[in-house]
Amino acid sequence: MQNNYDSCRADAGVTYAGFWVRLAAYLIDSGIAFLLLLVVRLVMSGVLSALYGTALGGNILFHYTLKDIVLYLGQVLYFILCTRYTGTTPGKRVMNLRVISVEESGELDLLTVVYRETVGRFLSSIFVCIGYLIIGVDREKRGFHDMLCDTRVVYGKRVKVYPVYPYAQARPVETPPVYPAEPQSGPYHMVEPAEQNVHPAEAVPQILPNERQQEAFGAGEAGRQAEEEKGDSDEL
Repeated sequence: MQNNYDSCRADAGVTYAGFWVRLAAYLIDSGIAFLLLLVVRLVMSGVLSALYGTALGGNILFHYTLKDIVLYLGQVLYFILCTRYTGTTPGKRVMNLRVISVEESGELDLLTVVYRETVGRFLSSIFVCIGYLIIGVDREKRGFHDMLCDTRVVYGKRVKVYPVYPYAQARPVETPPVYPAEPQSGPYHMVEPAEQNVHPAEAVPQILPNERQQEAFGAGEAGRQAEEEKGDSDEL
């Protein structure tokens, strides 16, 4: 089967729906119709029990009973009413599909819809459903029932998709490693700005004036004590 997006009608700006998406829509519609007809099945089972033994209690049309005919009409009405008044069905709406006519207006009349959903679908289902399988190979993705009624199944509302670009994550800033200061080699070393860079051997301790007076006073006291001790020794 071809891709669902392969075929486009450029003049009308539409995209034809392919085989698989139409099959998915049909399965959804069949499930919905089955649930809606559950009540009809229960009622018809009671009616057939009451009509057992009569002309309406057995096969009416070939091997079809009254119950089969009623259920078929209920399912056909589901597709006819939805397609005629909304241009789509719940299953097609889920898959974003709708049925259009090849005419300029694109609207579907009641006769076309009835013919498409009854005779057209019946002819498409014979011979191993070949009328549906040709949707996958036809240029405009038409089934046999579409060819008979000049209808197309196209995508409905177009959704504009904006590409999403991932934001580049900021790389963490690496902090440069802090290395310990290497010891200075040689006789000089760095000192505070108030000090001077001098050789250790040339460094002379600074003596403040008060300290010099104290040293001089101490030296005088030591000299007097020495003279007194010498005088005492002479007297002895």
